[in-house]
Amino acid sequence: MNSKIIQVLNNFIKRSITGTLFVGITTALILINKWTFLAFILLSGSWLIIEFLKIVNKDNQNTSILYTLLNAMIILVTVFFGNLLDLKLIIYFLVAIPIFFLFIIELFSKKTSPIRNIAMSFFALGYIVFPMIVAILLVIGDLFSYQYGSDGFQPCVLLGILILIWIYDSTAYCFGVPLGKHKLFIRVSPKKSWEGTIGGAICTIVAGYLLNFFFPVLTKIDWLIISLVVIVFGTFGDLIESLFKRNINIKDSGKTLPGHGGILDRFDSFIFTLPWVFFYLIIKQLFLGI
Repeated sequence: MNSKIIQVLNNFIKRSITGTLFVGITTALILINKWTFLAFILLSGSWLIIEFLKIVNKDNQNTSILYTLLNAMIILVTVFFGNLLDLKLIIYFLVAIPIFFLFIIELFSKKTSPIRNIAMSFFALGYIVFPMIVAILLVIGDLFSYQYGSDGFQPCVLLGILILIWIYDSTAYCFGVPLGKHKLFIRVSPKKSWEGTIGGAICTIVAGYLLNFFFPVLTKIDWLIISLVVIVFGTFGDLIESLFKRNINIKDSGKTLPGHGGILDRFDSFIFTLPWVFFYLIIKQLFLGI
């Protein structure tokens, strides 16, 4: 057997095993109860912050990973309990207090490029923490309060979005490896092809149609629209992370997941897609009242 084929098969097996474990653990944490969901938010959020800032610091940066991570955890915990306990809006202003210490730390740290260090800390909070806040609002917020159970915990929408992203990524890879001839965006991601993107898109739309039968909290039209959002903005999220990595001249964000790279490599589409899905659901509720 050709050595290249053997390498592709070995990589596919490795990706399949790692991907199955990753999907299983992620699904369990989201579904079991609100506390395992909080664990998912804190674990994934902290991991993403660490990986992203490690990438940033390879570009001659000295951004404080520890203090940025501390701010991220304070924000996420505050938003979680603020929604869970229905606290007054004023509580959210308290999360701004630790953020200002980013400036004070730079004053005493004697690091080079303090403005860039502060800017990258804020960028990390926006790029990673904001989508995690959206995830919290989808699961324990009041966006679908009229459809939720009495405990205000509804993970189905978030899980459905993740399923669509996983299907899109996996099927795009399966179509792209054997069929990919026309490159999608060769300057940023030489391996991505139009064939893989189109194949993944078709499978994702079919999955979106079927999700309504499993997660009827949203309508069939909603899931189809969310499928399109996943295809468009999931692709952008993937390409943007590839842009970051290409700028630093690295292949993966980390080595956490054999065959896949780092956690950021698996969540790049998620963190870029989630705010757009949330935007659609908000607009739908505001203007259509449903």
